[in-house]
Amino acid sequence: MTGFLLGISFIIHIITILSIIIVWKRSGAAEQQDLKAMKSEMEDILIAYTTEMKEENDAFLKELASLQHKKPAGNHYNDRQIDATLEKSKKNLQTRDVTDLENEDASYSPPIIEAKETFGASLSSQILAMQRQGYSLDEIAKKVNKGKGEVVLMLKFYRDGQ
Repeated sequence: MTGFLLGISFIIHIITILSIIIVWKRSGAAEQQDLKAMKSEMEDILIAYTTEMKEENDAFLKELASLQHKKPAGNHYNDRQIDATLEKSKKNLQTRDVTDLENEDASYSPPIIEAKETFGASLSSQILAMQRQGYSLDEIAKKVNKGKGEVVLMLKFYRDGQ
């Protein structure tokens, strides 16, 4: 009788383990499908965004070309010349580097600062210098307009830092 119950228990355990494995694999497959769907959605969004940017850039270049190449009275340009100059300006925009920009802005000079800034020693460096010169704690506190406790604290921080 005990052997029969052990056999049934063993079969139930095997069925339970197999069902857990099947559910685990199905959930993993569902997660992968969700990830694939999310990835394809992100790719579609990026493609749409870059396409929109390209269209805006093309419209801007056309508007720029029309502003740069307005036909003055008395001069006659043909479409080939306009297209050639448009292509030339596109190449120039693409191949410009930093040195070209630096050469164009050579006339720039930075603003002149009339007031000179003065810097003094920090409070802690003043206290340490006075202590090295042999001043007492009371004298240091009076000269830096701080309390004796603050001066002692600064000196302790300095000693602890060494």
